[in-house]
Amino acid sequence: MQSIKNISIIGQGNVATHYFDIMKKKGFQVEMVSAREPFLISGFIPDLIIIAVRDEAIKEVSDKIGRVPCIIVHTSGTIETDFLKNNSNSYGSFYPLQTLKKGVAVDFSQIPLCTWANNEMAAKHLKTLALSLSRHHYELTDKQRKTLHIAAVFANNFTNHLFGIAKNILDKENIPFDIVFPLMEQTLKNAEQTNPFCVQTGPAQREDYAVMQEHLLNLSTEEQEIYKAISKNIIKHKQ
Repeated sequence: MQSIKNISIIGQGNVATHYFDIMKKKGFQVEMVSAREPFLISGFIPDLIIIAVRDEAIKEVSDKIGRVPCIIVHTSGTIETDFLKNNSNSYGSFYPLQTLKKGVAVDFSQIPLCTWANNEMAAKHLKTLALSLSRHHYELTDKQRKTLHIAAVFANNFTNHLFGIAKNILDKENIPFDIVFPLMEQTLKNAEQTNPFCVQTGPAQREDYAVMQEHLLNLSTEEQEIYKAISKNIIKHKQ
């Protein structure tokens, strides 16, 4: 199997668009194909096919592609890779650990790219491709990738939602959201340097129930539920 030079990306969403842009920039021959159209290998013969669509559409797209003479991967954090064995002798995953949005620039060199392949040669080619795009490569099994995805939901999706709640609370009193930016940045620095549980602060960590009760009186019913659940867990994990 030759090295990866020609790449077909199936999908036109956030991940597909970012992969297309960075691969084009790095000099690869790349085409981006709509998942809604039939996939046909014609004049452009790929060394790698990347299925970059919603999780629920991956199986349908792989069935549409059929059997191909190249490596085929998906970009999901949760879907098994074994069903791709019907598409190729070489298959796996090419998962970017980052929140990606069309039109939002990211430093791709800092994005952890997680790969896995069913054979050594394909694994080698995917690793080489990953390291040509980013400084950070990890080879993870399906189980490890699923575990990483769960952790990422807590570290990113849930945290971002809490940022949104914090902004809503500040907006009610016309307090600018950027007042908490230095606090947010320091929280991340602390987490990078040690076990986050060891640097936990706040009323729940102190078990200051008087302050916690006062906070609850100023929150909506929905916000109270979140506040109580997280505070309870903080107390449980006190160091």
